[in-house]
Amino acid sequence: MVRYFTKAFFDELAGRLNADPEWGKKAGAIAAKIVLTCTDRSASFLLDIQGGRVAVHDVAPDVPADFKFEGTYEAWTQLGKGEKDFQGLVLGGKIRFRGSMPKVMALMGPLSRITQLAQQVPKEF
Repeated sequence: MVRYFTKAFFDELAGRLNADPEWGKKAGAIAAKIVLTCTDRSASFLLDIQGGRVAVHDVAPDVPADFKFEGTYEAWTQLGKGEKDFQGLVLGGKIRFRGSMPKVMALMGPLSRITQLAQQVPKEF
């Protein structure tokens, strides 16, 4: 069991994504850097996706990336527990998005797979 929104959590998620055949099919051609930031816990993690392989790094929130998502621990917890979906949190202003909207819309399928697997990781909130 890992603590939610920690390096251990994201390492576990990356391992699951890299071993997931569905993710491999959807994300094989993707090269993207995504930074997820928990604003009230000073925690930022880079999901570095290259050819469908995911690596995770502990980073500063201002590190260059294609897409950035920032929200409070409460907002991330709603996502992690499956109480709210990613789009709803972004559109509702709970998670702030920075980057190209058309590019991120093209990645909604693979991004939703990340969320599905993240919800399956055994974790403590």
